[in-house]
Amino acid sequence: MSPKLYPNLVELPGPYVTLYFSPNTEQRAREFANRCQRACQFLSPTLKFEAEICVLVLAPEHWQECTGSPMYGVPQTIDQRTLVVAGQNSELWTMITPPLADLSPAVAQAMQVAYGQPDGSIDLAAYMNLLAVHEMGHLYLDQAAGTFDFNLPRRWLVELFCQLCLHAYAAIEEPEQLPRLETFPKTIMAGGVAHLSYKTLDDFERLYADMEPPNFVWYLCQLHLAARRIFDAGGVETLQRLWQMLIQSNEKLPDEQLALRLRTEVHPAVEHVLTRWPD
Repeated sequence: MSPKLYPNLVELPGPYVTLYFSPNTEQRAREFANRCQRACQFLSPTLKFEAEICVLVLAPEHWQECTGSPMYGVPQTIDQRTLVVAGQNSELWTMITPPLADLSPAVAQAMQVAYGQPDGSIDLAAYMNLLAVHEMGHLYLDQAAGTFDFNLPRRWLVELFCQLCLHAYAAIEEPEQLPRLETFPKTIMAGGVAHLSYKTLDDFERLYADMEPPNFVWYLCQLHLAARRIFDAGGVETLQRLWQMLIQSNEKLPDEQLALRLRTEVHPAVEHVLTRWPD
């Protein structure tokens, strides 16, 4: 008998994903299993590609040993087939949540409606848990390209694709979750950019994982709202065309050539992310 892959975790096999979870996270693990299976049923026929997906739902005591990172709570992929999510709420989620007192009354009310708890606090778990589908987008791309770090036109374009996977999935398969998916990005955008160290797409390409979490979150929120506009303009067909462009790309293009390809091969709304950033 071969040794158990994750000896400190419990296995929860499924028809589309294999999931392992920390023993004290079973309820959330089953919720992730259901969502990730539904996402596979959506993404695989949409992209015409079958990805192998393994999900780790971890408590803090298992996080670093599985991810190599001390920063608990950041959804991420750790290889070409494995994504990791938090099985419990994280202090990081509180850190990136703007205080309600700093928000306009309308924005604060929207946050309370989407994430408010009986004690008046804000709990981002409903938003953060949806990001598993974003990470699945990374796995689909990694496996289709045949390498974990393949040569794509831009890092921001990969993140946009993953946000488009997430938004299209939610809009079609879980539309009741759209307020929880969209309210946090809208709130971050409402905070403006004066407090940010980095705001350009060139900064994102240059720094990427070396950015402080609040600044990185701003980029992902900006890209998510762009993904929503793209989906509204072109539907799921735009996701399919962006997928085809990405898996067929093997070189870094100058901005002018990339803009042309995005406009003609995908959709003008995708080109606008490059040419009109951050609008």
